[in-house]
Amino acid sequence: MDNPRILVVSVSTGTGHVRAAEAVCAALARRHPGVYVRHVDLLELAPQWVRAFYGKAFEKVAAHAPSLWKEIYHATDGDEHDRARWAAAADRFVFREFRRVLDGERWDACLSTHFLPCQLASGGGEFPPLSLVVTDFTLHRVWVQPRASRYFVATDALVAELGRRVPGVPALATGIPISPDVASAGSRDEARAALGLPGDRRMALIVGGGLGIGVEESARAALQATPADVQLVVVCARNDSARERLQALGLPAERLQVHGYVQGLTTWMSAADLVATKPGGLSLSEGLALGCALLLTRPIPGAEEGNARVAEGHGAALVANTTGEIRAAFARAFSEPGLLQRLADGARGMGRPHAADHVADALAASVARSGR
Repeated sequence: MDNPRILVVSVSTGTGHVRAAEAVCAALARRHPGVYVRHVDLLELAPQWVRAFYGKAFEKVAAHAPSLWKEIYHATDGDEHDRARWAAAADRFVFREFRRVLDGERWDACLSTHFLPCQLASGGGEFPPLSLVVTDFTLHRVWVQPRASRYFVATDALVAELGRRVPGVPALATGIPISPDVASAGSRDEARAALGLPGDRRMALIVGGGLGIGVEESARAALQATPADVQLVVVCARNDSARERLQALGLPAERLQVHGYVQGLTTWMSAADLVATKPGGLSLSEGLALGCALLLTRPIPGAEEGNARVAEGHGAALVANTTGEIRAAFARAFSEPGLLQRLADGARGMGRPHAADHVADALAASVARSGR
């Protein structure tokens, strides 16, 4: 029998779906070197106008019109499976290059970290057995896809929900696949030594994803609310204007460090006593797996709100939706005895640092059993 061949598909609406796919590919390469793996970004195979609209529309609407996005999210949800009636036409005319990838090689299995390939499959045509990684902690209708042959999800609660909505389809609570760097992360003291940070000073890390969303607001709130002996490290990523304004405050590094991009964000998270972040599925999964005390700020209506609600319900995070709430949460985190430790313990209880390995092993085993 020829070596098994697995196609991994992501969709670059934000970075989370791509990062999850890359984590599974890395796990397959490390644990199952006899398996041929190809990773494609579905939007990179689409016309430019599709990339511009589909890939950026969510970011723009969610960032600039969150109330509109909330209406869209809830209007498209429901207690049933997804019905993408446009899928046959899109498969034939818009995503022809993806169809060529499918038809041009033999694939024993396909794994997607976004629902769009499953929607295309619902339009008909031949697909290899198609598995779906759900990259949120709650289940919007678009994730409930009849053509998915297997699901990999974050929690046991989602396994039960899928069992109710698509009876008979296997679902495994593997966690959301994240970088192998998380599983091999060192201790807090080791991380601080590697970064040249003092071991005896409390530190809060403030991040806002690749766009640096909300980092300036959180940093200013933390400066007002935390004692002077707490060091604040702010990672602004692409948010250059926030970086410049915070650096212009001229505060000493012992109180405020401001960065654009940083190498090894996992190490910075491991070093922190508190991580303030947006609750995207991948960012939240990484924080949980590292056992970080989390402050989830201004979740985008819809999936991020659901992610934050689940983490808060497990005692793994504080959630703050307004500037006043962010300020109060920072103050509480560094004044209430034992709170940071309780949050960290809750995070470790939810964390799944080896999720990518579990997904890779299940995929390889299913291909081996099928003999495809």
